[in-house]
Amino acid sequence: MDSLTQIALGASVAAAVGFKPFGRKVLLAGAILGTLPDLDVLISYQTAIDNFTFHRGFSHSLIVLSAFSVFLYRLALYFRPQWKTSKKSLFLTILLPLITHPLLDAFTSYGTQLWWPIPIQPTSWSSIFIIDPLYTLPLLIAVLGLWLQKNTLKWYKINSVVLCISCAYLALGQAQFWYLKQKLTVDTVVKNSQIFISPTPFNIFVWRIISYQDDTYYETFSSVLNIQNTEWQAFATGRSLSKHFNSTELQRLEWFSDGLLSFNESQGRLIVTDLRIGLSHYYPFSFSIAKREQHQNWLVIPSEKMPEPEVSWKVLMETLQ
Repeated sequence: MDSLTQIALGASVAAAVGFKPFGRKVLLAGAILGTLPDLDVLISYQTAIDNFTFHRGFSHSLIVLSAFSVFLYRLALYFRPQWKTSKKSLFLTILLPLITHPLLDAFTSYGTQLWWPIPIQPTSWSSIFIIDPLYTLPLLIAVLGLWLQKNTLKWYKINSVVLCISCAYLALGQAQFWYLKQKLTVDTVVKNSQIFISPTPFNIFVWRIISYQDDTYYETFSSVLNIQNTEWQAFATGRSLSKHFNSTELQRLEWFSDGLLSFNESQGRLIVTDLRIGLSHYYPFSFSIAKREQHQNWLVIPSEKMPEPEVSWKVLMETLQ
């Protein structure tokens, strides 16, 4: 999720468990802790695919963050021994903003390595877009109210209610996800194919659906209200281009994306695109991974991220209609 959402969520959960014993300072602490895992973007790995697939890795691991919480907890008690009277609240004030960050990220389509260093495929529950004002704004209002308003008891209660509503919003997204997945099983386009479902930008009510096969993938947009009227658009996956090609980076990207990739050739370069993130006219994560040799075989090169296509809001709106 975006940084503003993680700041708001971190501050909100910290206030829910730590506002009474520690006061307004927990809002600032929760905001900092809530955005801390995303500082891994400052790490530059050797290649573009490494940067893409190692993000939301160790810094988003529930194992690492839980251990880090214990360290911060003991550090806090060392410098503030008077907080020993509220040990439980202190520990939860540190732990919850940290671990709710990757848990919320896991609801998006990107993929979050919750159990790093255990080599389990990234978790992607794919039921909320990375920016969703309907999720973020209530949290932000509650946090600002608690910070700015004098009637803290009133806003403490409002914050607790808003947290419950935010959880219900995530549950509603998951309910729609599984409803769509169940209903799609009777669609002939879906049979014997890999299905990917994700919400469209800024909401959980219109959904993008991909039916992926080896040489072709189909894309459609639907909601729980009109699932019976889906119209599929076909696209080539281009996998024939990579039939005799392999590399360590491609293997990692296949693992990270669950194989939902397309391939094309541009200016003698093999380009691979992650289909999970974006739309048919806008895919932000494409990588150059090989170039043609003189005898037409692919030569492995360090991956480079391709420039993102320009966003055409007109085309985007036409796609979603």
